[in-house]
Amino acid sequence: MIERNRNLFFKVKELLRCPKCLSPLELNDSAEYLICMGGTSHSFPIIDGIPSFVKREEISPEDARWIFEYDEKAEKYDEAVKIYDVWLGVDLWNEGVNVLKNIPIEPYQRILDVSTGTGAVILMMREAHPNASLEFVGTDLSIGMLRVAQRKFERLGLEVPLFHSHVKELPFESGSFDVITHFGGINTFKDIASALKEWVRLLKPNGFLLIADEGLSPTARKTQRGLKIVEVNKLFGLHPPLEYLPPQLKNVKLWWFAKDTFYAIFCQKLSEEELRELKTNGTEHMRIRELVEEMLHKLKV
Repeated sequence: MIERNRNLFFKVKELLRCPKCLSPLELNDSAEYLICMGGTSHSFPIIDGIPSFVKREEISPEDARWIFEYDEKAEKYDEAVKIYDVWLGVDLWNEGVNVLKNIPIEPYQRILDVSTGTGAVILMMREAHPNASLEFVGTDLSIGMLRVAQRKFERLGLEVPLFHSHVKELPFESGSFDVITHFGGINTFKDIASALKEWVRLLKPNGFLLIADEGLSPTARKTQRGLKIVEVNKLFGLHPPLEYLPPQLKNVKLWWFAKDTFYAIFCQKLSEEELRELKTNGTEHMRIRELVEEMLHKLKV
């Protein structure tokens, strides 16, 4: 286990940072903790090869409820989620693969999958871009789900560093990732704006962000089928959280998939030059606001 922890640490050492103060992290002598080098008392245990940045006293009651639910169903989650296929008449795996094909991938990319769960999106991404050399990192608030993902990756011979962390306080250096993906979960976030701000912080300039979750299209929510779906699961009645997009984004696209029952938001971080020119006088959000309003008007969401 010690050697395993050391190998994991050195694989991601260059991008690891203390989520509290963004100082570098080092492995302690016994390889059981990550220690903050910023002169603070911050330290984080490594549990079965998974560094944990989640302290019980920092978890809100609402998050605690979701964590308990996902920890409880983690072992059977992959089978349980297939009920969506039958209920909605779709193949969510193939739908997810097709959505991920929309991401322009270079020969080598570093990808962060936030709320990775049992690792399905990472495996979908490999299927969507089989000829690319992709380096993955996964995070989740449920240690139970991460353990399932860890075993799955080990069986497949994949080295994927996994981290137990909050979605709005991630342990990485700014500008560390070419692509960030998030499939499922954002609908239940208490503070969507802070989570998105954190994800954009971690993107490289011109990097890509793809978000997907339950939510009927404007057309589907007016049908009898749509009304019945929302009656069974209210999450499908939620709208894409476009209003929370940070101002550092461009090329925002929105579409629905899986027979109009899930939405996808795809966008790109501004270039270095565009980031330098971004207004800091309080009007920087105006561009995103106008873009979103125009998009919603066209879609009549």
